[in-house]
Amino acid sequence: MAATRRAAAPAAPRAPAARAAPAPRRRPRAPRPARAGAGEGGGQPQEAPPAAQQPPAAADPPQQPPKARRKAGSTDAIASFMTRRFGLAGGLAWLGFLAVGTLGEQVKTRLEVAAEREGARDVAAQAEVTLPSGVSYVDERVGGGGAPAKGMLVVLSYSAATSEGVTFEDTRARGKPIVFLYGSRPFTGGICAGVEEALSTMRAGGRRRVTVPPALGFGDRGAVLRPTEHVPDKQGVVPPGATLVYDLQLERVSVPPS
Repeated sequence: MAATRRAAAPAAPRAPAARAAPAPRRRPRAPRPARAGAGEGGGQPQEAPPAAQQPPAAADPPQQPPKARRKAGSTDAIASFMTRRFGLAGGLAWLGFLAVGTLGEQVKTRLEVAAEREGARDVAAQAEVTLPSGVSYVDERVGGGGAPAKGMLVVLSYSAATSEGVTFEDTRARGKPIVFLYGSRPFTGGICAGVEEALSTMRAGGRRRVTVPPALGFGDRGAVLRPTEHVPDKQGVVPPGATLVYDLQLERVSVPPS
């Protein structure tokens, strides 16, 4: 008998085999820092790993040595005198002049001071010299430095008295010579026309005793100078018509600050 074949039903497609999901990767754990006082060898503390070495700091640039201060003979004293006589502006002007001065000028200053000292000489008793103006003088020491001219800076120590012997000015007692520009007006301190004339033929380092008639002194009016500790009371007063006697010592003559 004929077997009836049943049409075979189409086989269901096979589902693809499911792939196993990959296992997640584990990140390695960082080692825990060792506890203080715990570690190998019975709880001995472990040394911390050496810190990263820092690059050496840049060395500081070598410092320049400070410039030597200028030292010229008597410059500090002159600056002090300028300040006292002409105020702070005068002292600063003089110091400013020194600050821009060259080394050659400083050497020249020292040489001038040395020449004044070496060239100065005491002289024996001299005859009194009388000028046409009536001013008379006697040299006690002849200087070896320069002579003053108009506009030059003059440093002068002196004492001044009347012909009767009453002192009205003495810079030596104060220990402070005066500083002034030769030929300038008004006169400084007890300086007068007769003193200026006597200075014109002196040289730095010299000493001279000068007699000034009233006409070239303070005349018929006299003068009242500023009283000081060493010239008190009436000693700072020049009486009218007085003949004056000065003991001059020319300490220094130099070019003034420009």
